[in-house]
Amino acid sequence: MYKRKRKLINKPLQLKLVGIFTAIGATCALFQVILINTSLLELAQSIPNGGERLLEESRVIVLKNTLWTLGVLVPLMVCVGIAATHRVAGPAYRMTQHLKEIAAGGAVRHCKIRKHDEFSELCDALNAALDQLAPASDRGEEFSEDWTQESPAAVEDEHKDKAA
Repeated sequence: MYKRKRKLINKPLQLKLVGIFTAIGATCALFQVILINTSLLELAQSIPNGGERLLEESRVIVLKNTLWTLGVLVPLMVCVGIAATHRVAGPAYRMTQHLKEIAAGGAVRHCKIRKHDEFSELCDALNAALDQLAPASDRGEEFSEDWTQESPAAVEDEHKDKAA
């Protein structure tokens, strides 16, 4: 099994997705901090003795907990996000490169992605489409120059012109 060494295959896409996931996670974490802070302040106000001390310490407690939460959560979300997007960005990148090679006149072969990558169904559909467009690819042959430069409609028109 082929194992990619680069985790950031499509850097703009992956970083955008990781940024979105991290922002959502950080927002949820901060929302929890606000809820805990509100509960802590309500508790401090309801305590007859010692509530003032709790109020004084609450800012330090909330700040410390916020920094610890984000300090652990953000790097964790970035690492998990890169690992998760790797299985999406890698196959998308591979299929894009595959189609660019074909468009540049390269040999038409089946597109291959790793076993556990996402988009395996898309890769299978791409291969089926290539098989329908050029049955010669099943036999390991390359497309002819005529096929790669002319659309099927142009070839059909040429046959009609020869018949007339």
